[in-house]
Amino acid sequence: MGVGSGMGSLEPLSDTERAVHGDVSPADVGRFLDAWAQTRLGSGIGEVLFRAGRIDAVWGVLLQDGRRVVVKAHRTPAGVETISAAVDAQHVLAAAGFPAPVPLVGPDEVEERVLTAESLIDGPRPDGRQPGVRELLAEGLARHIEVLRSRPHLVAQAGRGPSWCRYQDGPWPVPHDTLVDLRSTPAGFEWLDALARRAADQVLRHRVGSDVVVGHADWYAGNTAVVDGRLVGTFDWELVADTEAVIAGFAASCYAASATGGGGLSTPVETADFLGDYEQVRRRLFSADERAAAAGAATWILAFNARWQVALIEHGLCDRATVALVQDHQEEFLSLSW
Repeated sequence: MGVGSGMGSLEPLSDTERAVHGDVSPADVGRFLDAWAQTRLGSGIGEVLFRAGRIDAVWGVLLQDGRRVVVKAHRTPAGVETISAAVDAQHVLAAAGFPAPVPLVGPDEVEERVLTAESLIDGPRPDGRQPGVRELLAEGLARHIEVLRSRPHLVAQAGRGPSWCRYQDGPWPVPHDTLVDLRSTPAGFEWLDALARRAADQVLRHRVGSDVVVGHADWYAGNTAVVDGRLVGTFDWELVADTEAVIAGFAASCYAASATGGGGLSTPVETADFLGDYEQVRRRLFSADERAAAAGAATWILAFNARWQVALIEHGLCDRATVALVQDHQEEFLSLSW
């Protein structure tokens, strides 16, 4: 169904789409994106294939000229420099044969939104808890970090990454979604503030002197596609600049999560297994300091996810299993060994 002729059939806007595009109709968003596509891609939207996104509003579309494209409207305040870094990284990775989407245009600032378009990659999302998939994810993380070492300018552009990577802003950063408020922890959950501080302090104590690299800031199974034991697609490229051990710790905390739902956070054993796999594929063991930094980074993201769930209690959306996982195993996460 063509966008221009079938706007009335579009599903209502999601919460993410409303946060990005404002109080408008689905047809308004379709016309806005169609006009941009005609101007910047040389072809209007022929069909909307899917709509997705938990942070940015993502539309997979079939252009009238037959190209399959992903159009992203990035949530404000989207930093053009940060998005440009991800676009640059995707160009480098695709040229190196890594399965990242090829950027087509953008980032463009249009009517208080930041838009990008990239090639659409198809493929099923894997089960991250299968040992073979876990190893594949560890290998993919190590491989793209190594490729991006060739572009050291990305470190300054990427910066500290999105909110869930900002352990330095303790105990909690400004969240990426206005649905939650992390400024005041509800009574009974003070232990989460304390855990976040301990995890951040552990990272900062043990990351001194390590080289800073750039990696995917949200590396988990739901952002990948796997076919016949091969990584064929990687999605939602946001970057974070930190030490390799810290970035590996971030990924270890949630590599098995799905693309659509909550949960999926790693147990202490699963976190250690991922980090062990990562050491194997990089063919160098982490030092004692790097292992402590990785454990602290994994604990930080787990604490952040638990705090996010606590903030959702007032909306009736809290995943208490996530909170219980972190509370029951906090000391094991901080003292991981593998």
